[in-house]
Parts: sequence; C-alpha cells; structure tokens
Amino acid sequence: MGNFMFLEHGADVAFEARGESLEELFRQAAKAMYASMLNLERVSPREFRTVRVDAPDLVILLHDWLSELLFITDTEGLVFSDFDVKISHDRDGEYLLEATAHGEPVDPERHEAVTEIKAVTYHGMEVYEEGGEWVARVILDV
Repeated sequence: MGNFMFLEHGADVAFEARGESLEELFRQAAKAMYASMLNLERVSPREFRTVRVDAPDLVILLHDWLSELLFITDTEGLVFSDFDVKISHDRDGEYLLEATAHGEPVDPERHEAVTEIKAVTYHGMEVYEEGGEWVARVILDV
C-alpha cells in the first residue's frame, strides 16, 4: 500500500510519495498533488480522463504525468481523486504511462480550494527505489 506526506518547504508545496510498485508510486504522487489543492474525500469519481505520457526516465515521466493532470484541471475544470496507472517500456526503452484519472468538475461549494498549484517543478524532484519500495519527492510551485 502506498502513501504520501507533505514536507516543509518554504512558500512552495513539497511532498514525498511511496509505493510498492511504480504504478502505486505514481498514483500516490497524483493523490498528493490533488490533496494539496483540496479535500480529496469530497471529490467523487463521476467522470474520467485517459492520460498517456512517455519519457526517457522516471523523473521526466513523473513530471509530465503530474503536469498533464494539472493541465486538464486548468483547462477543463476537472479535479481527480483516484487513478489507475500502468507503466511499461516501449521498444526504444522509453517509459510509457497509461492511466485513467477519476474525478468530477470543480464545484466551489464542495471543493473548497486549499492551494492553487501553478506548476510542477523539476527542482529537487527524485524517483528512486529504497528497501523494496519506490519513493518520489516533488515540489509544486504555488
């Protein structure tokens, strides 16, 4: 079972996510990002969006995954609370992430904003394996 926790980081939002697999790690990282924006328990999985990103390494893959979710939130007004994630390699060795994000349109009466995320940063971003568990550290620009 994966999890996440917020870290002290001045004016920005920082978190550490963990998972027993890469898929669970990326799921938890997405949940952490949305938990920094609003109360996840108030987001119903009424709609879904399919997301597909590829990258040459895990740091870029994580950055692009979270950035794509944030783009959907900014352009379509959707927020997400759960994620089905699959990660594989293609023939050229690139990582391929295919996921379904579950959520609903923002409702200001139910989805009280906690923090507005401007961007996912590469600053201090890490993805590594430690003791049989995958770990990611992420800083979000607010």
